[in-house]
Amino acid sequence: MDETKYKDLIDMFLSQQIDVNMFINKYFVKWKNDRDNGNIAAYDPKFQRIIDRVFTSCDCYTEKPEHPHEISEEELRLEIDLLRHIWWG
Repeated sequence: MDETKYKDLIDMFLSQQIDVNMFINKYFVKWKNDRDNGNIAAYDPKFQRIIDRVFTSCDCYTEKPEHPHEISEEELRLEIDLLRHIWWG
C-alpha cells in the first residue's frame, strides 16, 4: 500500500512546504494514477474514502469562492488537516 506517499504530500501542504496549487496538482496526479492502475482497489476501504474526500475537497478549491460548493485555501487546509487527523492521528 502506498499510504506514505499520500501522507508525505499532505504533510508538505499542511507545513506550507508546497503551495495550494502544487499540492492539488501533485495530489490529482497521484490519485488518478492510483485509480487508473487499479491501486485504489487494494487500499483499505476507509482509506479509500479519506483519499477520495481529499480529492473532492481539492476539486472544490478556488482562489475566490463564489458558490456554496467552493472552498477557500483556508477551508481546504482545515479539511485536509481533519482528514489527516482521522486517518493518521
